[in-house]
Amino acid sequence: MLITLLPFLPGQYDSLAVPLSTIVQALSIAGLLLVPVGAFWAAFRFSSRLASRQNAIAMIALVISSIVWLLVSLGAFASGNLTFGAGALVLWAFVIVAVRRWPRALRSETLRPTSAVAFYLLIVPVAVVLLRVVLVPGAVEFSRNRAIRNSARLIAGIEAYRERHGRYPSSLLAVNKDYSTGVIGIEKFHYEPSGDAYNLFFEQFSDRFGTREFVVYNPRDRQVMTSHAMDLLEFTGGDLDRRRGYYAVHNTAHAHWKYFWFD
Repeated sequence: MLITLLPFLPGQYDSLAVPLSTIVQALSIAGLLLVPVGAFWAAFRFSSRLASRQNAIAMIALVISSIVWLLVSLGAFASGNLTFGAGALVLWAFVIVAVRRWPRALRSETLRPTSAVAFYLLIVPVAVVLLRVVLVPGAVEFSRNRAIRNSARLIAGIEAYRERHGRYPSSLLAVNKDYSTGVIGIEKFHYEPSGDAYNLFFEQFSDRFGTREFVVYNPRDRQVMTSHAMDLLEFTGGDLDRRRGYYAVHNTAHAHWKYFWFD
């Protein structure tokens, strides 16, 4: 849960926070496949005949766990996190080597109570998913609001520039990030001129799988975000508006800020 919530916590940007949280959240949801195995295994304690077959259910648990881990690793590869995907496969290989004799040992220990692993498989995946459902949406809201509040100094600087020069800056592209978002999973603020105003935006890690969220400020309330640079080069007006690519846009509790969802 700490890794899951890491991108939403206060602190300096960490490039590992978002991919780690993504992988762990996928693993926690895929881990629900182990719950029926844990329930079935726990039921073995009520039957002496079934208790002697704990080795079989232990083997099934290892097989399903391997499938879950493989799916998560493939997800990491598909999202471009090649190092994490390879690392996950190597880690699971070590786990399999470490526990390879465990199911065989259970076969000869029929008089022992049901393994505690059965209850871990039954309880832990459900608890983790429930905690994610309860905690992550609030964490997303917290981090979004924190980054918006932390943009105040940058917005004040932009407005001060306009007072001095009669226009907004043409660019704020620079090597160093002088204005921190103050959120571990949000790298930086982006700036672009837009007509007689400007857009200031950042990407917020979303709690919705497959969704990218961009939070945009515009002092004239003309917030906009586009999926593809190619569309900006080839289309204008209504044609461009139909190709922006976001499937939802929401207001925030802060004036002149909206956030867009892209799939």
